Amino acid sequence: MKNLQAFSLTLEHQVLWVRAQGTWHGRTALDYIQAFRELVLPITARPWAVVLDIRHWQLCPVEVFTLLKDNTRWCFEHNLRHVETICADNAIVMWQFLKATDITAPANLVSRVATDDAAARLSLQAAGFLDD
Repeated sequence: MKNLQAFSLTLEHQVLWVRAQGTWHGRTALDYIQAFRELVLPITARPWAVVLDIRHWQLCPVEVFTLLKDNTRWCFEHNLRHVETICADNAIVMWQFLKATDITAPANLVSRVATDDAAARLSLQAAGFLDD
């Protein structure tokens, strides 16, 4: 598990659990992307999933959007097949999230909104990414 103040990343089977917190700047986004790719690269030979928990993410400068869009593109190129998003209860943060991930998704990508960790886990178990 890799923990930094602005994010935490945990790899479980073929699933990367991401928790974003606070306001990110360019350096934070670059650190996140590096840690993200280091953790997930060993599992990219097979389809994998990500849970994006953005309930505690805050507004970020626009420079972060470009970096995160590039990471989203990288994920699609490296076998990402399932996304569970645990949404923020903030319309502006949700708009920011949409801008930061505004990339044309592959046709075989499943993208769902989960209410919490338990709902995301059930969906990923049903999809075969996590054991029961």
